[in-house]
Amino acid sequence: MKLLPNVLVVAKWRDGVVRLLMLCLFFALQMDAFAVDVETTDHLNVYYPEFTKMDLVCGQMPKPTQKDVEFCCEAAFTGELLLKFEHQNIADNHICNGAMKKGYRCKANSGAFVWGKGKWKFMRKASFPTEAGGWNMGFCQLLIVYNGSARPISEKMRPRKSIYRALCEKGGRLCIIEAKKTMKYETFVQQLTNYKVTHALYLDMGMGWNYAWYRDEAGEVKEIFPESKWVPNYVFRTNWVTFYH
Repeated sequence: MKLLPNVLVVAKWRDGVVRLLMLCLFFALQMDAFAVDVETTDHLNVYYPEFTKMDLVCGQMPKPTQKDVEFCCEAAFTGELLLKFEHQNIADNHICNGAMKKGYRCKANSGAFVWGKGKWKFMRKASFPTEAGGWNMGFCQLLIVYNGSARPISEKMRPRKSIYRALCEKGGRLCIIEAKKTMKYETFVQQLTNYKVTHALYLDMGMGWNYAWYRDEAGEVKEIFPESKWVPNYVFRTNWVTFYH
C-alpha cells in the first residue's frame, strides 16, 4: 500500500521532531556533565570541575565569553609588578599549551603539577620536567600535601593569616579547595588533611590575584572575589590554571 503525500509529510515531520528532541537532550546532558560541582565543609569551599582538558593560560585571563572554559584561577606566583607580560615574570619554568617556558627561580616553590593526555601528576619541584615531553601544561608552587601527608610548614608560614586556595586531588579527582574565611596557614593545611586530600599544591592569592570564575550546572558564570577586579593589583596577574570541557 502506498502512503499518501500528506502522510509522508507527517512522518518526516515527526522524525524531525524526534531527532531535534534527542539532540536537545544530548546537549543538555553534556552541559550537566561538564558543570562544576561545588561541595562545602564547615571551613572549606571545594570546586570539582568536570573537564577534558587543562592548560596554564598566560598573559590574559580567560574570559567568560569562552564557553569551553569551566574554571580558571591564579596558579604560579608573579615576580614583579609589570604592565607588560613576560614569561620570565612567572615563578619557575612552566608549560603552556604544550610548550616549556622559562620563568624566574623561586626558592619558595617546593612542588609542581603537570597535565597531559588526560593524566596529571603532582611532584616535588626537583622532578619537574626540563622539557614539555608531551605534557600540555605545568607549573611550580608550594607543595602542601604529598601522597596523603602534609609537608613540613616553615615557622614563617605557620602563623600567616589569609584566605588560602590550593589545587588538590581527592579520591582520584582534581579539585580547587578554598578557605571560607581568613585563617592561619597551619589551620588551612590541617583542614586539607581533614578533608583527606591525596595531594595539594598552593595557588597564588591576595587582593587582585584571588579573582576566579567558574560555570554552574546552568552554564552561568559564577565569580569568586569579584571585588578584586577593581583593586590596583588586578592588572599585574600573569597566569591561570584553566579547566576546559
